[in-house]
Amino acid sequence: MRILLAGTPAFAKIAFENLLHCAHTDTESLTLEIIGLLTQPDRIFGRKKELKAPETKEFMCSLFPNIPIFQPQRIDTHTIESIKALRPDMILVVAFGQILPQAFLDIAPCLNLHASILPNLRGASPIQEMILAQPKFFGVSVMQMELGLDCGAILGVGYVENCGENLYTLSTRLAQRGAQVLWGVLKRLRTHSLVPLEQNNADSSYCTKITRQDGLITLKNAQEVYYKYLAYYGWPSVFVESGLKFTHIVGFEAQGFYKEGEIIKILAHSALIGCKQGYLEIVSVQPPNKKEMPINAYLAGARLQEGVCLL
Repeated sequence: MRILLAGTPAFAKIAFENLLHCAHTDTESLTLEIIGLLTQPDRIFGRKKELKAPETKEFMCSLFPNIPIFQPQRIDTHTIESIKALRPDMILVVAFGQILPQAFLDIAPCLNLHASILPNLRGASPIQEMILAQPKFFGVSVMQMELGLDCGAILGVGYVENCGENLYTLSTRLAQRGAQVLWGVLKRLRTHSLVPLEQNNADSSYCTKITRQDGLITLKNAQEVYYKYLAYYGWPSVFVESGLKFTHIVGFEAQGFYKEGEIIKILAHSALIGCKQGYLEIVSVQPPNKKEMPINAYLAGARLQEGVCLL
């Protein structure tokens, strides 16, 4: 089966890596021939303004150095004709980052791996929204792509248990689980033993792209702050109005009432910081325009003691 991959961030890289592992270790006679990668253009990244390639590009270049890689600013006629010339049997899309036009979807059957149980949480940030909601299980869906936002018929779903993970570790698990589901879908499509399930649009919900402002918190409810910390881990992180980031929070206590930002207790390697309801146990912080540091070092440098306010 001639496969074109389309995806950009770490989630897509992990999914593709695990899909190839499934194909290599499964004894059934389905062979995947990777014929190309469609991904986003290289971007300027970090304070040093260095040009950085998408993680999928770096991975594919190391594994398949001779396959064509397409990085258009938008999917134009030239891109579509170039991909048509490769004669893909299937296009697998994972977090590509652009709306795909109908002319692209017409090249070959397009399957999309989405990080939620559709039609719940269509859109750009399903993993963050699931973490904020804290269900007992998280999930992924594989769907047939059609014009519209995550609205195609469902071909497979998979679940993982909620283990209280942050965005990075949960994304990794969901990408791995998604690859397993995608591999199962490909095998069943080959034998024509899969009946697509149309989505019920009346039950759909949506999520939007995360912005830096989503990480701004007030210390009113410790539980809500902690779940935001898990959901926005890495970027945009959680931070208070002064710009101080809480970069490592190990847990929270939901009970009790305190002043917002009150330093309840300074421990050996962390500090308990009060909220209107409950408190947080914080290990490290990052002041504006400075490096991450242990919270105890920050408190000592600012001469803040127990009983006073961190903010």
